[in-house]
Amino acid sequence: MATSHPRFSASLKLGSLLGIPIRLHFTFLLVIAFLAWQAVRSGGEAYFWLTLLLLLFSCVVLHELGHAAMAKLFGVQTREIVLLPIGGLARLERMPFGIAELLIAIAGPAVNLGLALLFAIVGLLIGLPQPDTLASAFGIESVIWVLVFANVSLMLFNLLPAFPLDGGRILRGLLTLFMPIERATHLAARTGQGSAVLMVIVGLLLPNPVLVIVAFLIFFGATQELHFQRSRSQILGRRASDAMMTRYDTLAPQTSLEEAGQLMLKGNQQVFPVIDAWQRVAGIVMRPVLLDGLSRGRGHTAVLEVMERDFPTASPDSPLEEVLEKLQNIRRLPVFVIHDNQLVGIVTLENLGEMVALSRLVQREQPSSPES
Repeated sequence: MATSHPRFSASLKLGSLLGIPIRLHFTFLLVIAFLAWQAVRSGGEAYFWLTLLLLLFSCVVLHELGHAAMAKLFGVQTREIVLLPIGGLARLERMPFGIAELLIAIAGPAVNLGLALLFAIVGLLIGLPQPDTLASAFGIESVIWVLVFANVSLMLFNLLPAFPLDGGRILRGLLTLFMPIERATHLAARTGQGSAVLMVIVGLLLPNPVLVIVAFLIFFGATQELHFQRSRSQILGRRASDAMMTRYDTLAPQTSLEEAGQLMLKGNQQVFPVIDAWQRVAGIVMRPVLLDGLSRGRGHTAVLEVMERDFPTASPDSPLEEVLEKLQNIRRLPVFVIHDNQLVGIVTLENLGEMVALSRLVQREQPSSPES
C-alpha cells in the first residue's frame, strides 16, 4: 500500500533500507501472535516459524519498495515504510493522481507476483515436493511453497478494490481517467467501505476475529481517504497567506518560562514564535513544552534553552498543498510564513482545518446560479 497521510505514531523503527526508515506498527504483534499459536498447535520447530516470519517480513518490505521505486520515477520520495497486519504501507511525501497513482499502486502487487513466480521456479528446479494441502505446506522442507502461497495471497488481497489497499488506488487511478478526482475518490472510498462491511459479516459468520479487525482497518482507511480528499479539494489553488494566523504573541530568547506561562494564560495560543533582536525567527516554543518546563520547576529558565530551532517555513505565496505536506511532519510543528526574513503569519493544522470547514459552510450556503 502507498499513502501520503501522516505517519503512525504507535510504531517502532527497525532500521533503514535504501535510505527509507522501516517501522513496525504495534498491531503487527497480532501477526506474531498468530504464528506463535500456529507453532504451538502444530508442534512445529520454533526456528521454522522464526524463519518464516523473517521471510514474510522481507516479502512485505519488498512489496513496499516496489511502490517506492515507482514513486521515485515520478519524482516522489518515500518518507517511511510501516509494517501492518494487513501488509505494509509506504508513506510518500505526496500522492500523485491519474496514471502516476495507477502505476505506483500496481508496482507493489507486481513485486509479489514476481516473487511468487521466482519461488515457484526455484522450488521446481530443486525438486521440492509440492504440498497436497496448505496445512501440509507448513514444514521446513516446503517453506518455498509457503512463500509462493504467501506472495500470491498478498497480491490478491492488495488488489481488492478498497482503500487503503492498492486495489482502491488502482480503482481511483482508472476512474480519474473518466471523471474528476473528487468523484473518483468518493466512488473508490465507498467501494472500500462496502468491502469492509462484507468482510465484517463474513468474519462474524466464520467466525474469524482477524478478518473483522482487518475489515475495521480497511473501513477506517477508506473513510480517512475520503475526508482527506474533501479537505484537499478545499485548498486547491489557495496560498499560505489565505490560511495563516496574523494575530499572535511572540517571545524574546531571554523571556523566562514563567513569563511565557503568564502570557499563555491570557489567551488560547498553542504556538509561540521566538523572535531575536534582528526581528528574525530564532525558534518556536510549543504549549506542551512550556507546560512541561513549568511543571519541572524551571520557571526562571529562558525559552532559549527549550525552544525548537528547526521548524518548517513557507512564503505567503506558497501553495497550501505544500504547506499541508509540511504540517504533516513527524513532529507536527506549525509552519512559519516568512517574507523578507520577517515572520508574517503562522499556519497550524487546526487553523487550516477551520479554514476548510468555513469554506465548506460558505459553499453550502451559496445559492445555486439561476439557469439562463
